[in-house]
Amino acid sequence: MKGDKAITAVGVLVIILGLLMMSVGRFIMGGITLLLAFGIFWNRGGGTRNDRSIYEKIVKTDLSITEIYEKIRDLDTPLGRPWIGEHKGFAGDSIIFGPCVFKDCVVISRGKDCIDVKHVTKLENIGRAEEDEFRFENLVDTQEAEVTPERYAVFAGFKLASVMLVKHLTELISELRADRNAKVPESLDFYKFYYHNSVDGYFKDSDGNDVLRVETSLHPFTAKVFDTDGNEMASVVPHAFDAKGYPSESAGFELFSDGEHFGEIRKFRDSHGEGFEADTDAGVFRMILFPSCMKAKISCNYMIEHEGKLKAVIGGSPNLLFDQYGRCRSDIINSYDDDYLVLYAIAEVFILTSNSRFLK
Repeated sequence: MKGDKAITAVGVLVIILGLLMMSVGRFIMGGITLLLAFGIFWNRGGGTRNDRSIYEKIVKTDLSITEIYEKIRDLDTPLGRPWIGEHKGFAGDSIIFGPCVFKDCVVISRGKDCIDVKHVTKLENIGRAEEDEFRFENLVDTQEAEVTPERYAVFAGFKLASVMLVKHLTELISELRADRNAKVPESLDFYKFYYHNSVDGYFKDSDGNDVLRVETSLHPFTAKVFDTDGNEMASVVPHAFDAKGYPSESAGFELFSDGEHFGEIRKFRDSHGEGFEADTDAGVFRMILFPSCMKAKISCNYMIEHEGKLKAVIGGSPNLLFDQYGRCRSDIINSYDDDYLVLYAIAEVFILTSNSRFLK
């Protein structure tokens, strides 16, 4: 929240500076400065602050931490059930989920006129009683641990799960603001984890078992998913290519299942976001882009929704450097419903492959 205000303040100051330059006749420098200001606001993004941020969200409410905790104290999540501690920068008690082994926490605190929901990894900012010290044992030292594509994928998966938990806890608190008696689920955001890296070409589950095989390349464009016996299950074919041989996103893509036409995929952009929409025989799937998860260098993140319900979160990076393998592509799926796992996989493969020419 403070960072968002700081970016806005810097942008305003740059605009003022540009106008002052132009007022004294320095039109070229003034114009350059105004372009810089435009770049600052462009990178900040549009919409409300909650739309732009994945790490910290706010809910305008007079609900107290005690009231919220009494409602959600038995809520189970991938970061465990909540407990009461403190967070530096906020007065009074905070509700804390976590930490997980990779130090991810989601903290709910009381601000001046709002509830702040925040993803944090700096555990020194969390105050706790002696009886809660056990929660901070057996954590992975990410600075010292050997980093493999598999371990990195698990690390990144927790980051995606944590920012989704921030989003959904914010929505839950908003429901409680509107209705103090709103129903609180027993659990929230439990998922199954899958990952693919370009070292061996398989989507694996959290136990390291091969689940699906993929074929992917940018030029010529290839995006296919096979079962472990080599039978093609899904593929995406661009309707057209540009002069450089890259897919023309404006022309759309055809989605195949078991070698037969299954649907059409097109880009969309509206008031609810942007991304891809797949109109399939199983209904419409919306793949909605959300901001990069820079804490894990994941720069291609999409929520997959079907009939208004979140089914999966996909993300990845096409260019990670590992000591053992050199440059490696890494794709991640956090699946909240495995009924459409093959579709999540082909969506991940085709989107990241198509975007890889922009992501370095």
